[in-house]
Order: sequence, then C-alpha cells, then structure tokens
Amino acid sequence: MTPYNQIQSYIQQRQFQVAHHALVARINTNANDHQAYALLAELNMTLGNLNKAQKIYDKCLSLFPCALYSLSAAKLALFTQSPLAAKRYIQHLLGCTQLSGSEHDTLANILLRLNQYTDAGWHFNRAYTHAPHSPEIAINYAIHLKMSGELAQARTLLASLVQANSSNAKCQLAYSELAPVELAPTRITQLATEITAQTTPLALQRLHHALALEYEKQENYPKAWQSFIASKQAISAEISYSPKQMTDYFQALSKLLDKPIEFAPERSLAPIFVVGLPRSGTSLMEQILAQLLLQPLGETSILPQALRFCHDYNSNIQRLSRAYEEANAIEQYRLFSAQSVDGDKRFIDKQPFHFFFIDLLAKAFPRAKFVVMKRDRTDTCIANFRQLYQTSSPFHGYSYRIQDIQTMYDDTYAFLQKATQKHPTQIKFVNYESLVEAPRLTMQSLCHFLELDWQDNALHFYKRGYYSATASKMQIRQPLNNSSVGKYRNTYPI
Repeated sequence: MTPYNQIQSYIQQRQFQVAHHALVARINTNANDHQAYALLAELNMTLGNLNKAQKIYDKCLSLFPCALYSLSAAKLALFTQSPLAAKRYIQHLLGCTQLSGSEHDTLANILLRLNQYTDAGWHFNRAYTHAPHSPEIAINYAIHLKMSGELAQARTLLASLVQANSSNAKCQLAYSELAPVELAPTRITQLATEITAQTTPLALQRLHHALALEYEKQENYPKAWQSFIASKQAISAEISYSPKQMTDYFQALSKLLDKPIEFAPERSLAPIFVVGLPRSGTSLMEQILAQLLLQPLGETSILPQALRFCHDYNSNIQRLSRAYEEANAIEQYRLFSAQSVDGDKRFIDKQPFHFFFIDLLAKAFPRAKFVVMKRDRTDTCIANFRQLYQTSSPFHGYSYRIQDIQTMYDDTYAFLQKATQKHPTQIKFVNYESLVEAPRLTMQSLCHFLELDWQDNALHFYKRGYYSATASKMQIRQPLNNSSVGKYRNTYPI
C-alpha cells in the first residue's frame, strides 16, 4: 500500500495518474480511509475539478469530522465563490479552544472574508497566543491589530518582525503604513536594499509601495510618485484588464436600466447601500450611518460571488443580464443578509462596487436606498493610484494606470447619473467635500432621504473603535476633517 506521504509527493511532482491509482487502491482496500479521500480532494483541486473536490471533502467530513477538513472545505467554497457554504462548514468551529495556532489563523482569515470581524479577531488572538513565533501568524495578528485600531501594538510587533526578517515584503509594507516619520531615512535605505534582492512581482510591488510611503513622509513627492509607478509596473504583467471591455460593460449597464426583473421583488428589506469608486468616502459614510442604530455589514462579496464576477467583463455582463431573469443571485444575497443581521435591524452594505449592480438591486429591493459617494476627480484618481489593491480582485484592474483610473471615474459617475434618473427615490449623490466641510447639514439632508432620524453624536463615530479591513482603516479613527481635500492635487503629476 502506497504511503500517504509518497502519494502527496506524486501530486506535487504532477504524477497525477500514479497518485490517482494509489488513492483508488487505498480506498478499495478501506472504504473509510478519510486521509485517502482528503488527498483525492487535493488531487482534484490541482486538476481543476473543484466541484468534485468539494463533494469529496463532504465525504471526508462524513467519515472523520475534524477542523482540518472543515477548514479545507470552507477555503474551497470561498474559492468557488460559495460563501454561504463556507459559512456552514466553519460555523461549529467558532469559539472553539481546541484548535491549533495554524487552524485558528486559517479560520480567522476565512471569517474575515465572510465579514465576521468580531469572530475573526477572537481567532487571530488565539492563533497568536498559540504560536507567537510563527512569522505568518504573527504578521496576520499585527494586521488584525491595525484593523482593530490598536496601532501602537501593531507598530511594535511589525517593527520586531521586520528586524527579524527584513526580506518579508508583506511585513515591510504593513510596517511602512505605521512606522514613525523619523525612521523614514533608515527605512528608505533598507527598502532600497531589499528591492535589489527581490525577483518576485508581488514582493517587488509591495516593497516599491512601501518605499513610496516612506518618501511621502519626507515630502519627497517626485521619488514617491516614481515608486508608486514602479509598484504598479512590477505586477502589471499579472493583471488582466481590458479598458475596452470596461467601456463596453458600462454601455451594457446603461441598456439594462430598461430591463425589468422577471421575479417577485423583495419588499420586506430596506437596506442602505453605500457605493462609489474606492477612496471616495464610502467607509466614512458607513461609520457615520452605523451610529444611527443601523448594522454595518462591511464590504460584502456575496452578490458578486453569486454572479461569478470575474476579470472577463464580457462574461460578467452576460451573467448580470441573466440575474434579471432568475432570482438565484438575489436570493443568495437575501439569505446571507438574513444570517448576518441581528433580528430585523436595518443594515448598511458598503461594497463600493455594488454600483455595478445598482439597477438590479434597486429593482429587486424596492425599499432599498443607495448613497453614491462622489469625491473630486483628481483627488479620487490620485488616491486610487496610491492604493495597493489585491491583484486577484476582479474589480481593481483599472487601478494600475492613471489613464484607466480617470476613464473609470468618468464612466462610473456618468452611469450612476443615469441610474439616479431611473431610480430618483432610491439613489442620492453625496459629495465627499460637502460631508467633511458641512457634515451636519449634509447628513441631515441625507437622513431625510434615508428616512432616518439624525443624531449629532453620530459625528463621534471615531470613538467607537470599529473593525475596518478597508483602505480607510486609519482615516476612520480620526474626527471628520478636510485634510484629504486637495491633499496631493498640486503635488502629483496627473
């Protein structure tokens, strides 16, 4: 009988047929061999047979329920864009104290993807308690501290991690976001050295971005801009983005405005969607609204996942068009919200890119309201170029060239103007500049539109310490201010 480690080696060496024969032989000898089934699931994942792999993990769990198989099944469910299934796989593990440090860390990252921030934080803490000397667990814990607003603790931990392993680009980037200004000269020298030693695109992207942040601390904006460009160029070959597809997509969205849905609308829910290009103030708006007895869900991904949203925008528009005819995607969103919201509370969903689906959502949820955040064009475009987004995201392909960002800005808000004309009682624009310069007047007007009672203490949102996994995690810890208005407008060359 072929040992498990030998079969694992066959899979790693891409000797798939040999591995398959060995696994079948083990299963034929013992139909309850859960380890063989787990390796069979891994083999099918490697071959791209993801649905089959998911069923095999179910078989593993029926034979031998354990955290390892539950977490593996949940990760695969997330990868195949099935968050409700992922949630089912890990629900029984929440608060479990019997997990290893690695299992706590994996579970925390899954929970983060599911927007279950409180549970994620608990398991990040447990992971670090169990395995404080694991570099990956330690950096994930440090990033968790940063998202929780525990900035001093995060800074101290990241400094120690960088000192222990200066080649860890992920750690270097996280530290540059928090490192004090007086360390910038030393950090610049260190990062420049690390850049010369790195060859992988992802590491170079992170290190150049970290270097740009350090140059900004010194107000050396020409070098900062060069480093931001270098960061984008380092990873650009791995980015799948077609400006023409995006333009065609917006044109198709405009045509869908006249398409009715072919299923019954959901009239029992009155969600509030906060949308707009990233860096336009969506997180700030969410935090203010959350003070008004609304439940914030963060940036949900259930709808784009239900729609199988991907980098191919020609395919995206076809699937979105079918969602007007079939209720499946909207039903998944309804179920997810029902599982995520406490009782009958009204909730906020601040996935910025829900503007891609704003017409479908408005028709499917007639009582929904949409807050469209709009910021100065130049400020928004610079802010997007300065931001390092996940390369795997199907949304952020536009952010690697300044010309694409500018076109995206123009197309987005032109389409949203048309959507507002179609749904005037459901969609309202809010200018970021008005929000930070005249917050009470702006929010009172918005609350009237949203059918909410305004309370002045909502402007004290920064005292509440909400968990934030967004690019605005630092800004929402501060009182409202206009320091970002025009901040780089005459500094960077766009």
